[in-house]
Amino acid sequence: MSICRRRTAVCILLACTLSALAGGCALFGLAAYAAPDPTVDASYKNLAHQKVAVMVWTDRAMSIDWPNLQLDLGRGIVSRLQQNASQKDPPKELLGAQIAAAESVVRFQRDHPETETQAITDVAPRMDVTRLIYIEVTQFSTRPDESMELFRGSLTGNLKVLEISNGHAKVAYQVDNMKVVFPSKSPDEGLPGLGDVQVYEKTLQAFSTKVVNQFIPHTEPRDDELVKAGS
Repeated sequence: MSICRRRTAVCILLACTLSALAGGCALFGLAAYAAPDPTVDASYKNLAHQKVAVMVWTDRAMSIDWPNLQLDLGRGIVSRLQQNASQKDPPKELLGAQIAAAESVVRFQRDHPETETQAITDVAPRMDVTRLIYIEVTQFSTRPDESMELFRGSLTGNLKVLEISNGHAKVAYQVDNMKVVFPSKSPDEGLPGLGDVQVYEKTLQAFSTKVVNQFIPHTEPRDDELVKAGS
């Protein structure tokens, strides 16, 4: 190869290298966006082949403001558990699980009002189940307190899973202050034009999904800000 040709080849290679370095951040950013959302393992894995019920607790004031909240949230969680358990290839964490209807649990609560003041570890053994998913709703709203003409759903609750055996119950898994907001990226002051019904339903759906995700492998969206930071 002549000296002129060799110099030309070196210049071309150098130009390509500099171009790749200059666009490297953008290329890595594109690769990050193209990557699939990560799969997260189940946090609690002992529902398989168990008799499972979901109980939702709300205080008296919340029950007055939202009389169907217990039943609607219970239904949402039960429905998602049943959908996953009845798949052709269900997750092993729910294999063989028998999941009680939400209506039967609410009926039990209404027939036994004394359970409202009893510890859940004392109540659970009275139910015909071996696993109880217990939700204490501590806060729920469809509008921010600061701007009642705008809409922003918010639900906060504590999750406990009780294992029942030989007439005794113990809390085997617990997540405190589990919270969802709908729309998920809405400003604190809320948004116009949504409506209480839509916000109520979507907020319960989001919380139900978050609860069920504790019991099955699932994907979680990547944080766009973290992706951008790496670009």
